[in-house]
Amino acid sequence: MASHDGISGKALGGSRALAWFTACVGLLALVVAAVLAVGGHGEAAVAVGAVGVAVAGGGGLRVTVNVRR
Repeated sequence: MASHDGISGKALGGSRALAWFTACVGLLALVVAAVLAVGGHGEAAVAVGAVGVAVAGGGGLRVTVNVRR
């Protein structure tokens, strides 16, 4: 039987905060890009959208799977 050394029973709070931060920044970038596009600032909307995609693409979500035997 394998040992359980190094397996955490509980997710760290920092990983949850990073996921929330990433989601909020992505949502904020979407809203700001939409407002800029409606306001006639297409180039700025593209730039803000690119920042939002870069943050979301960075992968702030972390999934931990604990296998029990």
